[in-house]
Amino acid sequence: MNFTHFKQSLGRNLKWLILFPSLIAVLVYFLANRLPLEYSSSTSLYTGLSSENNSSAADEQSTSNENLTVNNAFDNLLATIRSKQTINEVAINLLAQHLMLEQSDPAILGQDGFDKIRGIVSAENRTQLVVANNLSATADKISKFKNSNGDNIILQLLNSDNGYYSSEVINNNLTAERKATSDFLDISYKSNDPGVALWTVRFLSESFINRYRLLKGKESIDVVKWFEASLNEAKENLNQSENKLKDFGIRNKIINYYEQAKFIAAEKENNETDYYKELMNYEAKKRGVALLEDKMESREVSLKNNDELNKMRKELGVLNEKIEKSKLYGNPITVIQPLTVKANKLKKEIQLYVLQYYSLNNTIESVPQNNVLNKWLDVALSADESEAKIKVCLERRKEFDKQYAQYSPIGMALGQLEREVDVAEKQYLEILHGLHLAKLRQQNIQMSNNLQVMDNPAYPVNPIPSQRIPLAIVSFLAGFFLLLALIFVCEMLDSSLRDIETAEAITGLKVFSALPKVNKSNLNVARIENTLLDYAVSNLKIELDNSPDTANNYLITVISNREQEGKTYAAQKLAEKLYELDYSVLFISNDERIDDSETDDRKFRIMRYDITSKFFSAKNEQNLLPEFSRTNHEAYNFVILEIPAISVNAIPNQLIRNSRLSLMMLDARRTWTSSDKYILNLFQRASVNNNNIMLWLNFVKPKNLVNLVGEEPKKRAIAAGVSTSIAALI
Repeated sequence: MNFTHFKQSLGRNLKWLILFPSLIAVLVYFLANRLPLEYSSSTSLYTGLSSENNSSAADEQSTSNENLTVNNAFDNLLATIRSKQTINEVAINLLAQHLMLEQSDPAILGQDGFDKIRGIVSAENRTQLVVANNLSATADKISKFKNSNGDNIILQLLNSDNGYYSSEVINNNLTAERKATSDFLDISYKSNDPGVALWTVRFLSESFINRYRLLKGKESIDVVKWFEASLNEAKENLNQSENKLKDFGIRNKIINYYEQAKFIAAEKENNETDYYKELMNYEAKKRGVALLEDKMESREVSLKNNDELNKMRKELGVLNEKIEKSKLYGNPITVIQPLTVKANKLKKEIQLYVLQYYSLNNTIESVPQNNVLNKWLDVALSADESEAKIKVCLERRKEFDKQYAQYSPIGMALGQLEREVDVAEKQYLEILHGLHLAKLRQQNIQMSNNLQVMDNPAYPVNPIPSQRIPLAIVSFLAGFFLLLALIFVCEMLDSSLRDIETAEAITGLKVFSALPKVNKSNLNVARIENTLLDYAVSNLKIELDNSPDTANNYLITVISNREQEGKTYAAQKLAEKLYELDYSVLFISNDERIDDSETDDRKFRIMRYDITSKFFSAKNEQNLLPEFSRTNHEAYNFVILEIPAISVNAIPNQLIRNSRLSLMMLDARRTWTSSDKYILNLFQRASVNNNNIMLWLNFVKPKNLVNLVGEEPKKRAIAAGVSTSIAALI
């Protein structure tokens, strides 16, 4: 199917494309007028989600993330509105309000609805369910009654497919959407009762707000409780770790381990420095004492072996050692001063003792040796003092070694305890931070949960404007496009040859002419048929004029692939048309319905033949006729020979080859098959010259003959004029 065919098909069906959708539109218009009137009530809720989210998260999230968060929040709101529990709560409140009515109230429920609910719910059930002047208590009773057993009147009302209390009906008539990109949420409900529309919106707003606040508040409370419990646990762990660290410090007498270790190391270093410095000083003093003793006489030297002197020197060494220890350990001046006074006193006594000892054993002439003796005494005392300092340094070294041995394992244990405290502290701080964020979010949720009704629902006085005209327009368009699609599908599924263009494209043969399908309701069929026969004669004349053969008589064979293709009728009509145009014509057929006949002027003769064994080998029409009925075919301008269907008979090859033109009859109502293609190939091989075979299309619908006969019917005078013109041409 091409665009031209489709356009022609639209032209043929144009009246149906207009009439059918129009009838549907009119029907819908009048049926819509019978629909009950509907009333709508609406309200607007302020959510604050968009502006609050932008103000709190502007520094932390990008704009796209903010939009996603806001859209998600509105999706949650809409899902809460349409949740099964919210709708059930609205239905129960609505039912409770209606059951509490003693008579119909247009502001709550009209007379029709009141009579209907009174007919469904018995007076006994009403008495059990209704609490006078208490909507909440009545709703609670209805909820309990609904869940009391598996099947009751309340469940039937809530789960029915229609009615004011059906969850499905409420959901279908409910509209909830965000107003553009604002913080407002629009909720509307439509019903055939204005009071029901009003109170459904009110109950829905209240139930939705309470339920959403409960859900969001419970969520934040649970999160805060979890963080608080985790914080207490983390705090307990931190306290245990700190107590372990404190007990460890008390047991090991540690105030500040790292400062103490640093101080001990510094003190040890100072002690080692003092030790080696004093050791060098002591060695120098000893060397000085030895040199002085070499210069002294033997009696002065004997001083060093004096027991009393050695005793005082040892006592002085002990005092010097105590003084150095006191200074090293930082003892107060009240401890060091008495030792220093006593040491100085002992030094004077030693000096006095040496001088006395020297005066008893020496003469005045040895005065120069007095200087040596004094010097020896000073150096010896200094050496004793240095020796005392060295002893203190050595003892201090041993103490440092003990402290090092003690502090090394303490450091490792202390580091482990400090890491444990650090981990516990970080965990505690992290949970504390999470608790802070959770409480902040809880506060934000409490603020954002402050859903407010900005526009209270109003009682709908006027019904919703009728949708009859839009419905009629939509139904017209739907009917139009439905019929258009049906026409298109029919055209696409039509695989028949149907018209000349399709037949030529499929078979590859040039069309000789066509004949219309007989339709008694179409009075123009005879005119169309006559026009097409004129067209056939014109084609016949053109084909014969283009042939190099100049004979005066022509053999025309009419062939077909199958039976019932209409060969006999078409061939006879062609013969009659040629006779009308003053040609002598011989028509030969094997149709049993054909009888031999001849016109008075002997220019048109009809003869019938039978299929015999000579049919396959016949070279001309004379071979098909009996000898007694043979005639001089040269006396006729045209010999039209009908050959039976090839599907049931063999092809007379010689006869096809000797004919001037072979016309293949084809039923336009059927499809072209592979067997048709095979038989056509046999015809073409038999005729040698493919140009000798043309296609004659039969049973063509008049609507598919527009290209040949035109769209407007023509008068018989026009057809006669065409016939006269053709005759003149021939």
